Amino acid sequence: MLIRSLSLPKVALAFMLAASVANTSPAQSSFGLNTYELVQDGVNNSYQPPVPKGPTSIPQTLTFFFNKNGSADEGLYFQRMKSELSVTFSFDDQPYINVPQHVTGMTFGAASGASSTQVRGVPVINTNYYYADTTRKIFTAHPQGPAGKGINLAMNAGLQVFLSAKPLLAANAPRTDTSRYYYGKLRVQFNKPVDNPVISFIGLGATTNFAGKHLGFATELELQTPSLTLTKLSGNEEMQIDMSKTKILHSKMPIAGNCDSGAACGSVLVKGSQISTLVFNVYLRPDGGPGVWGTEKVSNSGDMWHLTVSLPEQ
Repeated sequence: MLIRSLSLPKVALAFMLAASVANTSPAQSSFGLNTYELVQDGVNNSYQPPVPKGPTSIPQTLTFFFNKNGSADEGLYFQRMKSELSVTFSFDDQPYINVPQHVTGMTFGAASGASSTQVRGVPVINTNYYYADTTRKIFTAHPQGPAGKGINLAMNAGLQVFLSAKPLLAANAPRTDTSRYYYGKLRVQFNKPVDNPVISFIGLGATTNFAGKHLGFATELELQTPSLTLTKLSGNEEMQIDMSKTKILHSKMPIAGNCDSGAACGSVLVKGSQISTLVFNVYLRPDGGPGVWGTEKVSNSGDMWHLTVSLPEQ
């Protein structure tokens, strides 16, 4: 094509090149769109080291970095922003506040496994997602796409959240798939108003296995901030947005803990401008399986998941 175009008049050639640029949509551009992202790679750190371990319910604040062509993964070119932009995650209105060894029902920086009765403390911010997005279809960084591009699980900092099942075990709570338990509110607050944030959720789901009987359960979230709606940009079949466009639900059974085998995973656009605060109600829902929350001797189960936030350049 280039050889043939050399024979055309310069004016015609210039017109063709201009038309080609004009007809290329942002999502189709090989250069991608710039993004603001949360990063933790040892050089660019949204959370200044050392990163503490949980479990803790203390609010956590991270700063955004500029990523050139971040929407399409055209290299990782992180730069500190001239005017600092940060996001703070916090919990409100927790009903379970006296959970032995777990501090509260919903915490940062915890996972099952320290002992049969205690959770394991892990960094509150990390890139250990227990999942590799090899298909590049699950997570999206920019509201205009391309879908499945822009979130690098080895680089983008994830906030680790844990919902303990111990309160439900203690209460012998019903395990039917219609049961749903309120754990409090997740508050996402920006230090200055932003437009169209994208939240990526990794691993909404877990399962217990006692005597070969499984019980799955998953975190579900409902947006409470007025006049805002949710749009699923990418993700697996398990992640579903309801008809009201305010609820992030787990759509399949049985529920498990991996994005490839039963956990809800994906990226959600919060559509709106001048957003300062997002508030989500947080719930834990079982799948009605024949298993149990735990036992008297093994009581450290829960749903451990991550989230990270990205923004279009603004």
